[in-house]
Amino acid sequence: YGHRRMGKTSILRNINSYLGSEVRLAYVNLLILGGAERGVSDLFLAIADEIKASLPALPKAETDKFDSHPELAFKQYLDLAQAALGSSRLIIALDEFEKLEEWMNAGQIPGDLLDIFRGYIQKDQNIAFAFAGLHKLEEMTADYFNPLFASVRPIRVSFLSKNATHQVLANPSLDDFPLDFSRDALERIWQLTGGQPYLVQLFGHYLVSRFNRLTFEQGKPMEPVFSLDDVETVVEDSEFYSQGRYYFAGVWGQAGQGTECQQKILKFVAAFPDGISLEGISSRFGPDSKKIIAALKELERHDVLREKDGQWQFTVELMRRWVNDFIKNPDS
Repeated sequence: YGHRRMGKTSILRNINSYLGSEVRLAYVNLLILGGAERGVSDLFLAIADEIKASLPALPKAETDKFDSHPELAFKQYLDLAQAALGSSRLIIALDEFEKLEEWMNAGQIPGDLLDIFRGYIQKDQNIAFAFAGLHKLEEMTADYFNPLFASVRPIRVSFLSKNATHQVLANPSLDDFPLDFSRDALERIWQLTGGQPYLVQLFGHYLVSRFNRLTFEQGKPMEPVFSLDDVETVVEDSEFYSQGRYYFAGVWGQAGQGTECQQKILKFVAAFPDGISLEGISSRFGPDSKKIIAALKELERHDVLREKDGQWQFTVELMRRWVNDFIKNPDS
């Protein structure tokens, strides 16, 4: 679990690269199911199709059986998978798992679905489920997820360390990467991103693209070392923020859900690069301190704000700039 663009999907999709051929992966992004119009049969069929892709010897799942008796058909298909695995293991990875709660609340899938999953987890040690999303199970609003609490180990996906950020940029896992970074450039990228993986990658992409454009298209002689000036040129380009909207708008949209006031607090705190105290925030939003504290704690839990030396500030400086420039001043 972790906030948007932290790399959860990349971790799931690359499991096989690290666990070897004896582990098979059936990866399902629940967003592709849309509204799950046919209910749990859509979900079970999607999982069965991905199991089939990882275990080609299995027969194709029969749609009619899944439509008429989805739970039974899925159980039987898992039994076939268990037999086909032999000594191998299978991970069924469900990405964007908050969709399950949405469908349960809408009555599209049964509320005891996770009891069913827990039964499969306990039945066969060679078949495991991995759920990925924004929240820990304990944060989910309903009791649907209680059956899994005792069976699940939460793994937080969060920011890169400073050393890891420098490593990803200056020493990527490529056989021949002729470009380098000055120490000042690396430090500035760290200050601006806080190690947010997507934004670190975005910096690398823009810096290399700019180098290639100036060198090969415009014929300008360029030193193969990115400087602090190169970083500042990239971050001052509005196109950088436009490309980064997948992260910025996602974080902003999530702040519009859950505890109220989150977006209003973000707009206010964005005006203070060095942060502002709880007292300062409370003086702006009135006497309901419980509501303010609840909103701050949710923003902290989701890696948007943090408290440092008694000051509440943005965890990612680029997010603060985006809120200040594009949300508070949409015409800028």
